[in-house]
Amino acid sequence: MKIVSNLLLIAMIPLAWQANAADSLSECLQAQLLNANDSITVGELKDFCQDKSSRVGGIVAADSAEPESLNLAEAVKPQSAIEHRLRMERKGEASTFSLIPHKPNYILISNNLSEPNEEPFSTAFPSRDVHLQPWETKFQISVKVPLIRGVFNHHGDLYAAYTGRFFWQQFNKESSSPFRETNHEPEVWLSFKNDSELWGFRSSIIRTGIVHQSNGQAGSLSRSWNRVFADFIVEKGNAYFSFKPWIRLPEDTDNDDNPDIDDYLGNFELSGVYKMGNQSFSFMTRNNLDFSDNHGAFEFGWTFPISHKINGYVQWFNGYGENLIDYNSHSNSIGVGVKLSDWL
Repeated sequence: MKIVSNLLLIAMIPLAWQANAADSLSECLQAQLLNANDSITVGELKDFCQDKSSRVGGIVAADSAEPESLNLAEAVKPQSAIEHRLRMERKGEASTFSLIPHKPNYILISNNLSEPNEEPFSTAFPSRDVHLQPWETKFQISVKVPLIRGVFNHHGDLYAAYTGRFFWQQFNKESSSPFRETNHEPEVWLSFKNDSELWGFRSSIIRTGIVHQSNGQAGSLSRSWNRVFADFIVEKGNAYFSFKPWIRLPEDTDNDDNPDIDDYLGNFELSGVYKMGNQSFSFMTRNNLDFSDNHGAFEFGWTFPISHKINGYVQWFNGYGENLIDYNSHSNSIGVGVKLSDWL
């Protein structure tokens, strides 16, 4: 009987520990709720209290003498939009190979062009009567997957991504609603989290990788190029900036579909996002910095809430390279639609 009673006592230890842990978690949550500001989410509260585990595996009570990270506001603040996205990405990864949003995912139901570029299609199909309408649907699908976490002594992460941008003449019933252009952009990069500051700008992330972009066409409609790039992401307050220079990888002259693409798309891209409450304003600019034969592009976006998970989106593009088929043709378009995921 003594052996049986001892076994029962041993079996009850985990139950008692769980009950104590639940009580401690409840106490921690109640204590932090009294002091937390409105910007802290319930998930951050739970994560904070669950992370406050003692060295023997129990959860530290709210009045514990543990000196480390007693204050929730200190533990989660400051948390910028970049930090919040990185945290949500890690939290949402069910496995190493889970798909997560990369660039914005959106659909511009009506993307209105000042003048569609028919020249490439007239050249490719001289016997056809090419007719493009000045309004179409433009949408982007962009996902990434973490391949390896903690490379280079836990300082970097290896990612792969795919971004597809599609230009659909869905209102052009006369031509059977064709896709005017599709651009495919797979890329691989290393991402390093940074925490340095200069002139009030905080450097958050540095990325370096390789990207391929093509339109999947053949003959005179074929467009493609490969680049190695670096990407320096900095932030200041509610403003976030990305400076992305690149070097084009050389191709054989016989196989180069667009040897002068650098003259129009340049060698860098500067973009940014400003968050104002539940709205955001974004921009992107490129330029070849050749003032004797200058080409560039500017894109402006406005994102605003429609529902809990869907945002309205307005995008204006002016310049060269809205898509690959138009890389050397000036475009001016404005579109209205919805955005399913944003930069931040």
